[in-house]
Formats: sequence, structure tokens, C-alpha cells
Amino acid sequence: MPDPPAHAKPMRVNALVARSGHGVEVELHPGSSVILKEEPGTLIWRERLADGTEAVIKLYRRGLLSWVRCRLSTFRTWNEFRALRQIEALGERCTRPLFWGHGHFGRYGWGEMLATHWLHDARSLSDVLAADPVIGREIDLAPLWSIAARLHDAGLHHGTLLARNVLVRGATHAPQFFLLDLPRFHRFPYGIRGTRMARYDLLFLTHSLLRALPGDDLPRWLAAYGMSDAQQRRFAADVRRFRNSSLLRRMTGLEFNVRYLLARARLAVRSAWCPRRHDR
Repeated sequence: MPDPPAHAKPMRVNALVARSGHGVEVELHPGSSVILKEEPGTLIWRERLADGTEAVIKLYRRGLLSWVRCRLSTFRTWNEFRALRQIEALGERCTRPLFWGHGHFGRYGWGEMLATHWLHDARSLSDVLAADPVIGREIDLAPLWSIAARLHDAGLHHGTLLARNVLVRGATHAPQFFLLDLPRFHRFPYGIRGTRMARYDLLFLTHSLLRALPGDDLPRWLAAYGMSDAQQRRFAADVRRFRNSSLLRRMTGLEFNVRYLLARARLAVRSAWCPRRHDR
């Protein structure tokens, strides 16, 4: 009997739920599943796992050198997996993480992957706004801004808080929002409301929303976040000056990486110093 074609062969993955160690072998079937997105460096598909769970699998292809660099530092999918777990722990809605993995994935080459629970009847907020602006204007977005406030109070910096990285389902007057895609996530050891990290989260979110919506509701969104009238006026001025670009996203990403490392270093020094002071 001839061998099945390469695209139909199952992919065996070491499914991890921690940064290191051994996971459980999972068999995936991208060749016979529903493809949601396919690009040169990315493959996203939906399939039912052996235990019956409907999952979305994201596979990011990496060259060998890029994979080694991630192996020595950190993988994007591990950062996303960790972020989603922490958002869950805070009681906020997100795409529930199932497992992540990295290695050589047969004909797809070196890469890393993330599996999350498939959300039925949920659509990208950006797709909803683009498809029907009338319905988009009816969606109550204030709860999304309240979610952002709670995340920032807990020290969580999303990093890519855009309409396309939010799923929505339910009635327009009582929508449910789910967060996803957090490759630049950081959890600071203090609340970040009022910091540059929070400011840029909100600027990116505002910019992505105002591409499809008028700015009439901006004061209500900012009030839901918890801004005073004076803070709202300053932020509205920031919005008018804001110009999104890939360069800006890279530069702020680098800046916030450094700020996160410094914050962790200060915490480590303080933790090491305080017991010594008490021992005196």
C-alpha cells in the first residue's frame, strides 16, 4: 500500500504546559483540518483533539538560527501561553490556552506553536467593525476599557491591544470580549495605570477602533477605564498627535522590554536587601 501524501501525515508534537521539561505527545493533523490562515511564516488551523476539544493551532515557522535564538532566550508562544494563563487567573476572558511547543515539525520545518480553545460564535472585533459599521457603533465597548483598566492595575501590559486581537460575541448591548495574541506581554511587579506602558496600550487600542468608528464615544470609553476629566483631555490630545507605525511598535516594544527587565531587577535587589535590613 502506498504511503499517504506528506500533507496528510499526522504531526507529533511534544505538548508543553511549562517553560521547560517534558510534555505529552499530541498528534495533530494540519493537512486534513480547517485552515484559518496560511502565510509564508504562519499556519493557523482548527481541529478536534483526541479528547474532543475543539482547538485552534498556531504554527510559526522559524529558520534554524532563529529557532536557536528563541531557544536561548524565550519563545513567542511560551510568552503568549503564560500571558493567557495569567489573564485567566485574573478572572478575565481570553482564548483558553491548552499547550505550546517547539521543535522540528516535519515538512513545516523548525518552529513553535500554541494551541488554544476554539471559541464558537466569536469574531474578531476588527472584522465585526469592518463588516457592518452600523452594528459596530451599537456594540457597547465600555466593558473592554474596564478590562484594560483591571489588567493595568494588576501590572499586565498587553503590548498589542488592537481591535483585531479581541474576539467578541453576544448581544451588542452586553457583549463578551476575549483577549488573544499577546506576544509582547509583560507582567510588571506593580500596577502600570498612568505609565507609558498603559498609555501605549490605550493609544494602540483607540487608533484601531477609530479606524472604523467616530470618536464620539471616546469620553465614555475613557470614563470606563477610570480617567478623570483632566486625564481624558490630555489623552484625547495624545490621540490627535498619535501616528501608528511598525517602527513605533518596534521601538516601544524594545523600550518596554528594558523597563520590564529593570523592574524585575529592582524587585530582586529590594527582596535581597530587605531581609538583611530586618536582620540588623
